[in-house]
Amino acid sequence: MAEIYISQFTKYLSAPPASAERVGRKLAQETGRYHHWTDFWLQLKNALLTDRRGTRDGQALAAAAAAATDAKKKGPYAAAARNWVQLAPWWDGLEHERQTGRSVQVGDLTVRLPRLCAERHPDGELEVLYVRFNRGRLPLHVVLGVLRIVQRAYPSETITFVDVERATMHTTRGRDLSVYDEWLNEAGNDLAQLLNDVGQDGQAAA
Repeated sequence: MAEIYISQFTKYLSAPPASAERVGRKLAQETGRYHHWTDFWLQLKNALLTDRRGTRDGQALAAAAAAATDAKKKGPYAAAARNWVQLAPWWDGLEHERQTGRSVQVGDLTVRLPRLCAERHPDGELEVLYVRFNRGRLPLHVVLGVLRIVQRAYPSETITFVDVERATMHTTRGRDLSVYDEWLNEAGNDLAQLLNDVGQDGQAAA
């Protein structure tokens, strides 16, 4: 069964139709590979978890940005930390609940989700946060498609897509995102076929 991370699937969903096969074949070379030392945003992701469990005011992200030694990270980290300080009050008074990683079937493709943060509201509602630090704007239909994938992994919960670069949020509240299922499943089928084809080509070459 073809399997991929949600961040990789997002790249495929964002690709123009003329580039989709090329992007899919490139992703096939990366499938199943995650190395923390190549994750540009790793220190901020770790700081976010510290923030949610601790002071919840964004200072852990500011400290991670200040401690960044890679010149390429300093600007983006500082900007993301500033934006998170604007976003953090949205969840004031709520209780953090760490989630475990999950997988969801999208057509013939298994999409893996990382461990996400979540916030418990006083009325019992659990709001699961999909936080995106990556720079570069996603088309709205891709954002909503990603929301739907996470919603399918957490069908009883509210999902919020947090775009840190733009300090904006999109939520599943009041939305019927099942309208994206056909598109997502077709994309999942197409990418699964590409991943399988590339895998078979590699075995034949070996």
